[in-house]
Amino acid sequence: MRTLIVAPNHLGDGVMALPTVAAISALGPTEVRGPRWVGDLYRDLRLASVQHPEVAVLLAPSLRAAWSVRSVPRRIGVPSDARGWLLTDAVTPAPRVPETYRALAERVGARVDGLPTYAVRDEDPEVPVPLDHVGLNPISVSGAVRQWSGWEALAERIGAPVVFYGGPGEEAAVAARAGRFPVRAGLSLPAFARALRRCRVFLSNDSGAAHFAAACGVRVLTVHGSTSAHGTGPAGSIAVRGPALACAPCHGRTCARGDHACLDVAVDDVWDALNGVLGA
Repeated sequence: MRTLIVAPNHLGDGVMALPTVAAISALGPTEVRGPRWVGDLYRDLRLASVQHPEVAVLLAPSLRAAWSVRSVPRRIGVPSDARGWLLTDAVTPAPRVPETYRALAERVGARVDGLPTYAVRDEDPEVPVPLDHVGLNPISVSGAVRQWSGWEALAERIGAPVVFYGGPGEEAAVAARAGRFPVRAGLSLPAFARALRRCRVFLSNDSGAAHFAAACGVRVLTVHGSTSAHGTGPAGSIAVRGPALACAPCHGRTCARGDHACLDVAVDDVWDALNGVLGA
């Protein structure tokens, strides 16, 4: 079976899809199309350029993704974004993203096992960061609706070395939140993975960086407001939750209230959770 996988647009979803892509690629020739990080993220899987695919598995939930594979005989995906008419196999989305991906894989006979893992290589680019540092990720591609504001105040309390991280294009935004602390932003995934090898614990908003750190085997602590740890958080992470508002979690792209009250998390609360991890 020749398979084309359309990867999700966001890194966190791509990381959650690692076991699914691995399971599907084990069945036969498989190509993955998607954002620029696809090659680095799935580098250890058996992937190829597939001519005339027989089936397309749409991990990306958009109409655009479904339209791009309309010539493939069999097209499997969730009927989101008014694209059900483009699918030959419509799969009902599950409460958690990995469960949805597992259901999509089962339609082609793939069995998905295990959690996402990303292997660090000795030849990956070395990044100058201290051993046993605490990594902080203050940015989310989803914007203010997922960005806690207390990172610099938290960093001032930490006795261990601290490094602020950010993705490509986030250099200035991270620097504005890091204050006097060092910044490593815009790293490739292999370089980020190499830096994380020297990280004792990684604190983050609910973001792709948090999922990637967890896949690299780092202990992860996430701050959740508009999202739920169960629904979108990295597997095995420790969650610090915002106030129990009637509207949360909304998983929205903007705040209907306009005040982002779900992210009103005290620095003391995150500090206590961090101390619990460092003392374990």
